[in-house]
Amino acid sequence: MRVLVVDDQRLSRAGIIKMIAWDRLDLQLAGECANGHEALEMIGDLEVDIVITDVRMPILGGLELIEHAKELYPHMAFLVISGFDDYTYVRKSIHLSVADYLLKPVDQLELNDILEKLIAKTEHGRRKAAAQLKKTREQFFYLLLEGAYDQNEQLLMDWEDIRLSEHEDHFIVAMFDSDDDRNKVHEYFHHLENRCEVILIRTRAHYYTFIAAGSADVMENVWSELRAKLRDRDLFQLAGIGTLVSGIENVKESAAKAYDAYTLQASLPMAPDNELDVLVPKALEPTQVSSLSLNSAWEREWFILIKQGNRAAILNKLEELHNITTEPLLNTELMESVYPYVLLRGARAIYEAGSLTEMTYMEAFQIAKKLPYIVELEAKRNVVADFFIRHLHAEPQIPAQKAKEAVEKAKSFIDANFNQTINLTDLAQAYYMNPGYFSTLFRQYTGRNFLEYLTQLRMEHAKSLISSNPAGKISDVAVLCGYQDLKHFRKLFKRYSGVTPLQYKEDTKID
Repeated sequence: MRVLVVDDQRLSRAGIIKMIAWDRLDLQLAGECANGHEALEMIGDLEVDIVITDVRMPILGGLELIEHAKELYPHMAFLVISGFDDYTYVRKSIHLSVADYLLKPVDQLELNDILEKLIAKTEHGRRKAAAQLKKTREQFFYLLLEGAYDQNEQLLMDWEDIRLSEHEDHFIVAMFDSDDDRNKVHEYFHHLENRCEVILIRTRAHYYTFIAAGSADVMENVWSELRAKLRDRDLFQLAGIGTLVSGIENVKESAAKAYDAYTLQASLPMAPDNELDVLVPKALEPTQVSSLSLNSAWEREWFILIKQGNRAAILNKLEELHNITTEPLLNTELMESVYPYVLLRGARAIYEAGSLTEMTYMEAFQIAKKLPYIVELEAKRNVVADFFIRHLHAEPQIPAQKAKEAVEKAKSFIDANFNQTINLTDLAQAYYMNPGYFSTLFRQYTGRNFLEYLTQLRMEHAKSLISSNPAGKISDVAVLCGYQDLKHFRKLFKRYSGVTPLQYKEDTKID
């Protein structure tokens, strides 16, 4: 735990710091300062768990410091050390739930005994705050993978509020199926948590996305361990792992490669358990098979034709692929995987473009699983061609008027429920849209993306609550605006308003 010492007398601060049994109590000195105003600024920038403060100090006294700090950090512990045996001070300290009120000169044994008891009491609040931060990070990654961030600037700003330490900037994404519930699946990766941050997101019935974040040297070993772990077919039915990437803005790249490997494996014929392996991105790159070098160019043209919806050109392109797959140089695994891969990648392209409902998208998976059991390659090609021609020549899934109405309804829902947890995926699926496409439509019709719109509503409401009740607690305002993590709320408010919630509250009182 980290301790901040606040006293306007330098020698008093030095004496307190010298008396504390730092190593025995496993404490760290977060910093020291001369008044309550400096302390509030430091608390906002440092990870402080315990504040030891004097009472009478210039600018802002110790009890006023505690009163303000408790609004933003209700789980922080406070210990008052004072040279004044004043009942008024003691009474207010009790009212503020201060751990203890010690008189100078302080007895070293008594100080460390109180700190030891305080540490045990504070651990619960610390664990609760850590759990809230983890939930905030999970929501961030969920929105990131959904496509809610269409600008890197907003992405980087939000990540700055909840990021890990500076050197922990490498990420790995894996995707897999498991019949076990989320808590049970999380236990499988518990051994990694002492080395890196672990985020587990459940997106559908048996479908999980796993994200590991840490330093470069640690993550290289984690990647190898993760691949070995996901080979266990008693726990994970299908799995794909993305590449190790640097920087939060590249997490979607790792996720896309994990998804490609996962969907390719989903389409392959079942093999004996001892022959199954976790597919990794290199399985989709050129290998010794000569005709795979055409894959990337063919794929680019294929996506263009799909988006154009050109029936004749799509059939010709599939015929071209059919001619390639019948060449004798291709191995059996490639022949079996080409058509499922083309089907699933193409279906994803038009789903993400908003031209395919999720139900139809899932139909593509069912077809892909049946393809290995169709013997003739020409028959495989015909099944794939039939899927795209049926759906690409249907009426537009989301006409302009319907899209506008969906956005207006979603906007009305957000306006009425912004203080609750609002999930972009649930909003999008309510109107049978892909989340990324829905986010694009939302910006098109409102001028802001989903996150910008939601944040503005919450911040304006927060300002209104503070202005109407300056005596209210900032922690209550945060909860009423939909934020459980007070530190995250404070940073968002300062970014939006230019001042901290506490400064805004003081300005309101003056006005």
